[in-house]
Amino acid sequence: MSIGLLCLYLIVIAFRWGVANVYYFQANSFIDEWNYGRNSLTQTSYKKANSLIKKALYYHPDHNHYVHTYGRIMHWGVIAGVETVSNYQDVKSIYLEATISRPNWSETWTDLAALNAYLYGLTDETREYIAKARATGHFTEHVMYTVSQIYLDNWDYLSNEDMRNYLQIINDSYLKEYRLRQQLELAKDYNKDKMICGLISSSSQANDKSIQRVSEQYCSE
Repeated sequence: MSIGLLCLYLIVIAFRWGVANVYYFQANSFIDEWNYGRNSLTQTSYKKANSLIKKALYYHPDHNHYVHTYGRIMHWGVIAGVETVSNYQDVKSIYLEATISRPNWSETWTDLAALNAYLYGLTDETREYIAKARATGHFTEHVMYTVSQIYLDNWDYLSNEDMRNYLQIINDSYLKEYRLRQQLELAKDYNKDKMICGLISSSSQANDKSIQRVSEQYCSE
């Protein structure tokens, strides 16, 4: 291949990837809106997001993050009632496809764990996805919050290892005040906040000013 043809090829590839990136960000903005407020999730907004991410994949079909985002949008489509519940299996397949080329991306494993837990409960497969999520993103907000939610949803079925993992997440959340607040807010929804308050009071970090502020707000009753 001549230098001229090579340059032309690279220009075309760069153009396609640039166009794909624009479509991706437009599609992902809908996910951000839906996460912020479910009222924005409509059939119209879903169809727009679905169309945009498909365009991104058309221009860059092997981009694993776009594949993952396509799965996320389809997941929201089921919630919106546009896609049928049977499409959850398609979403799972898409997530698994995304992990092949990006096995160290914690968000995909976390989404897989959450979806599998919703469909089948805290099975060995769900635990495998949780383990991979924590191995690749132990301290990330998405992993810590979502895995805690899975454990709280399946509280009566936690193994000893599951409980140790959950308590470790709580302990890790001491490092960031807002994350400890998130964990307490989440636990409160399941009437488990008093347990965390007990852990805080017995922690070696209980005298830390940020932890004291959280404790005063959530554990003073």
